[in-house]
Amino acid sequence: MRRSISAFLVALGLAPALLLSAPSASAVEQQFFDWGQGLSWYQEQAAAGNAEAQYRLGVILERGVGTGNDLAEARRWYRAAAEQGHATAQFRLAGMLQSGRGGPADLTAAAEWYSAACDEGIGVACYNLGVQLERGLGLPTDLAGAAAFYAVAAKAGVGTAAANLALMYLEGRGVKENRVLAASWLTLADIAGAPGAAQARNDVFATLSEQERQAANAQALEFMGN
Repeated sequence: MRRSISAFLVALGLAPALLLSAPSASAVEQQFFDWGQGLSWYQEQAAAGNAEAQYRLGVILERGVGTGNDLAEARRWYRAAAEQGHATAQFRLAGMLQSGRGGPADLTAAAEWYSAACDEGIGVACYNLGVQLERGLGLPTDLAGAAAFYAVAAKAGVGTAAANLALMYLEGRGVKENRVLAASWLTLADIAGAPGAAQARNDVFATLSEQERQAANAQALEFMGN
């Protein structure tokens, strides 16, 4: 049992630290250009202050769809849309600030935009903010805060967030050690497809009493219902 949980710990440690991959250029082209609108139309609408057009122009320039990619301009248009409250633009701007694409890296500013996107319901933004808090990336380390953001992200279906939170409950980091809650979060991680979560869940369940297993299952159902 300890061996498979340890393997799960290693697998999570090797997972990407912050971001999900961006959609491919072909996916962006299908999404944005089936409308029959050309690049000049997006540029005109973006310049006129249309937040959705600003966001979409940012994606076009980031991915180089129908034009050469220009990361600095993509970042500028994401910021314009983000400042108008466009949640996905906030998330993409945070990613560019975190990675240093299109301009200098700024992890503190990235956290601010992840927080804004998280407030608008983007689960992976909540997860990324949790990682920054857990690892002290651009922010003071705050394990309890990280656990709270992982919980929000996990309830939004981010499997890695549920897995990270389960590990925190297994180890008593930022939260009180609790194998029942660890099993509950591993159930959500498994449902969301987090690698290794199914075996880790089974191993944790093997250490619980029947009453504790029932409690873990009931808690998982409650988490899924938010």
